[in-house]
Amino acid sequence: LSVTESLNNLVLWGNTRQIYVHMLLHWPRCNDEIEWMNCEEEENNLPQYVKYAGPPPHLDKENAWKGSWRALEDLYTEHAFEREKADGVIITKPIIASIGVSNFELDDMKVLMEGAKVRPHLYQGNSWLIFHDPYLMNLLREHHILFQSYAVISGIIQRRQDSPSAFHILSTLAHELRATIQSSSQYNKRKEPVITEATLLLAYCIHSDIGIVPRAAAEDHQHENSPFSIKAVVQHLTPDHIGKLERAIPALMKGEELHTSVSFMNALDSAIHIHWLNPETKEEVLVSNIHPGSVEVHTTHPGHRFVAYDKERRMRKEFLVEAGYGEDQFFEVEL
Repeated sequence: LSVTESLNNLVLWGNTRQIYVHMLLHWPRCNDEIEWMNCEEEENNLPQYVKYAGPPPHLDKENAWKGSWRALEDLYTEHAFEREKADGVIITKPIIASIGVSNFELDDMKVLMEGAKVRPHLYQGNSWLIFHDPYLMNLLREHHILFQSYAVISGIIQRRQDSPSAFHILSTLAHELRATIQSSSQYNKRKEPVITEATLLLAYCIHSDIGIVPRAAAEDHQHENSPFSIKAVVQHLTPDHIGKLERAIPALMKGEELHTSVSFMNALDSAIHIHWLNPETKEEVLVSNIHPGSVEVHTTHPGHRFVAYDKERRMRKEFLVEAGYGEDQFFEVEL
């Protein structure tokens, strides 16, 4: 009933473009633990003709959504002729192009896939799921269901104060890609893409076959979210870029700091002393004494330096940390 009313409200009036509608079953059930969901109150406030459509969903929370999905399947099937006919022809009513779900848990998706006559084309969910619900993501890939992410920017960029090292990775990559694009043969200064940390996140999603729902009220955000800017980044992403993004993004989501890890192995027959070299004062600060054949690990930052001495301080060797945030580097000390 809701879908039919929505389609009727979208009837074309002299429009020269065909409207395609992608319908979602937004929640599998009403959840009273969610603050803005008032299940029984909302049901009571519905018009009587809506109530006649079926029993209140909140009375059978485990199964009510199944009837809604069957209704979407029937409507999608009914529009098969229109989808075929609309190839290059304007039809005077909206066409259901796909159906999908949103906010379904893994167990709900398993039940849906077991009984579906038409598999969901689309799953819409929070960006958190991309990295933190591998079982759900694997199920979607297995059944060729497009994952469409919302809260890409708000769920990641807004945590930058909690994880400055992870955000630093995004900023560095954005600067690097901006320079790469400007030096390419296809660069046109009169039509320059806007490359920011947000553009990079959206480009990562597109590169990973993840749909996005970007929102932007300000004009500058519209430029950085534009297909033109995103495409410019996608074309220049490398495996190294992807690896760095896949370290930085989960850390930003959780508000966790990323550190660089360095390991020192003593390959000598006697103990060695490892000092951290203060980049501002050049003071050498003792951080560990390592016995022969032993390994010690320290957290540090890219660009920092360490100094190793033998026991008598007759030999000295300096080590530069070239690994980035979230990466490891190994040093074998042979003075």
